[in-house]
Amino acid sequence: MDMFSDMTDALIITVISFLPFKEAARTSVLSRRWHCLWRLTANIEFDERFFVKDNVPVESQRLQRQDFINFVRCWLNEYSSRLVLRRFKLCISKPREFEADVQKCISFAVSRDVGALELDFSDPTWDDNDMENHEPEFDLPMQVYENGTLGLESLTLFACSFNPAWLMNLKLLKHISFGWTAVRMSTLNDLLRNCSFLESLRLKKCWNLEHLSIFERDLALKTLVVDNCNFNHEWFGIEAPNLRFFKYSGSVGIFELIFTRHLEEAELDFGSESEFDESGGDLLQRLLSSLDCARVLRVCSFMLQVVPTGVEPLKMQLPLNVRHLILNTAVHRDEFWGIAFFLKSCPFLETLTLQISPPRIFPDYQPPFKFNPSRFWCGDIDRLYKCVIRTLKVVEVKGFRGTVNENNLLRYLLYYGRAMQELKLYLSNEVDGHGGDRSIYLQRAVFVMGFPRASPNVHVMII
Repeated sequence: MDMFSDMTDALIITVISFLPFKEAARTSVLSRRWHCLWRLTANIEFDERFFVKDNVPVESQRLQRQDFINFVRCWLNEYSSRLVLRRFKLCISKPREFEADVQKCISFAVSRDVGALELDFSDPTWDDNDMENHEPEFDLPMQVYENGTLGLESLTLFACSFNPAWLMNLKLLKHISFGWTAVRMSTLNDLLRNCSFLESLRLKKCWNLEHLSIFERDLALKTLVVDNCNFNHEWFGIEAPNLRFFKYSGSVGIFELIFTRHLEEAELDFGSESEFDESGGDLLQRLLSSLDCARVLRVCSFMLQVVPTGVEPLKMQLPLNVRHLILNTAVHRDEFWGIAFFLKSCPFLETLTLQISPPRIFPDYQPPFKFNPSRFWCGDIDRLYKCVIRTLKVVEVKGFRGTVNENNLLRYLLYYGRAMQELKLYLSNEVDGHGGDRSIYLQRAVFVMGFPRASPNVHVMII
C-alpha cells in the first residue's frame, strides 16, 4: 500500500493543485483512482502553445487552435470541483475569433474567486526587441472589476486593455503584470497608492509611459521589473524602501534610484542599444552606485563594454556589496575591461557565473586603455583582484565551449583563486561555426581540469 492510499480525494486534489498544469496531467497515469482527479485541480492553465505549433502553415495553426478551444470547452463542461481557484491562466493569440469562449473562461475563473488571474493575448510572433506597438487584442470584462474584492491577489494582462478607473476596485492586489499594452504613469501611481498590499509590479513592452516616476515612502513593493518598455523620456526615478528585486531591460537613461539596504538582487540588460556610446559610461556607473547594496547582480555584454568608459575606468569609486555576479558574456576581448572592472569593484564576491551568450560587439568600440588581448589574463599585478585571491569560492560557466578566451580567464581564476572550492562547466548544446559540438566541448573541459590551481580543495565538475 502506498502513502497515497489513505489520503482522501480532497487532499490529493489539494496536492495536485500545487503542481504545474502539465505535471498535474501526468498524474493521471499513476492509477485508476488518479485518472480523473487531476481534472479537479485548482491550478488551471489553458495555453494554446501546447496545441499550436509555430513551424506549420497558417491553416494548420487555425485547425490546431480550434482543437485547443475544443479542449477548453470540454474541460469547463466537465469541471465539477467547487474549490476556490488558486490560479487561472488563459493564453490565446486570436481571442476575438473565440470571444464567447474567452468570456466564458474569465467568468468561470471569477465565479470561483480565483486568486491569480493571467490573461495573455499576445502573439508569439511579436518580437520583444521590436519597438512596434500592437493594438490590444481584448478588453478586460466588467465582471473582473466587480468581483475584485473577493480574493483576487494577482493580475496579469498581456495585450489586454483595461479601464484605469475601474481597476482601482481591485484593492487586494499583491502582484500586477502589464504587457503589450498602453499604460500611463499616472495609472501606475494610482495603483501603488490604492493597492496598499502591492508587492510586485512587472511591465513588459508597455507604451504611453512619459517616464518612470515612483516616489511613495510607504510602498510595500518588493519586486519591480521594467522590460523593454517605450518611454517618451528616458528618465527613471524610483524610491521604494522595501524593494528586494529590481530588473531593468531597455535603453540607457538617467536613473535616480533611492533604495534602502533591503535590495537583494538587481538585473540590468541594455541589449536593445544599437550603438557604442562612451557617454553612457558615467550613467551606468551612477546606476551601479545606487545598487551598491545588492548581493546578486546580473549585467549584459553592453554594460561590460561601456561601463569602463566612465569617469572611473578601472573600478567603482566605492565597492559593491555583490556576493554573486552573473555576466551575460561571450568572453570577447572587447568585454575584458568590463569583466576586470566588476572583479575589482566586487571585493566580497563569492560566486561568479559566466552565462555564455552570442556576442553583441560594436564595430566602433574603443577600449579605455591599449592592451594585448592574449596577455590580458596572464597575472599582471594590476589584475590581482581581492575577490579572486580571498573570497571567490564558486565559478560557473553556463554554455561552455572552451574557446581560447574562456580558457585564459579560467586559467587565471584557478591559478590565483586561493579560496576556490568549485568550478562548474555546463557544456553548450549548440554547434559553433568551426565544427565544435558537445563532444569537442567535453574534450576542452577535460583540458581545463589540468590547469594549475592555487586551492587544493577546488573540485571541477563537467555537466
